[in-house]
Amino acid sequence: MAYGNGSASNNGNRYKTEGLEQFLIWLREDIAGEIDATNNYQYHIDSIDIPEIKEILAHIRDEEKEHIAELTHLLQRFDPVQNQKFEEDHFENEAASKASSGGFTVGNV
Repeated sequence: MAYGNGSASNNGNRYKTEGLEQFLIWLREDIAGEIDATNNYQYHIDSIDIPEIKEILAHIRDEEKEHIAELTHLLQRFDPVQNQKFEEDHFENEAASKASSGGFTVGNV
């Protein structure tokens, strides 16, 4: 499916995504935009040495994080497959082993 333009091609037939599925596409795009904005604000915060500006940008960044949470809750409510994925704990065994090894690691271990 071609996300973002409201249409997709299926064996030469064109159809328009409508209703709930279109809403879910927009919702995912909105989440991606909020994540991008959060990352941009963080980059700006890390790149400037003026405390007043850092404070204001941090406040705006945190509002973007709130938007991510709100939109993610909507996605969980209206996309049954996504809800199921949220409910599955893919890291249960991994989290237990990391806790016993002293914490979280990034990258290949």
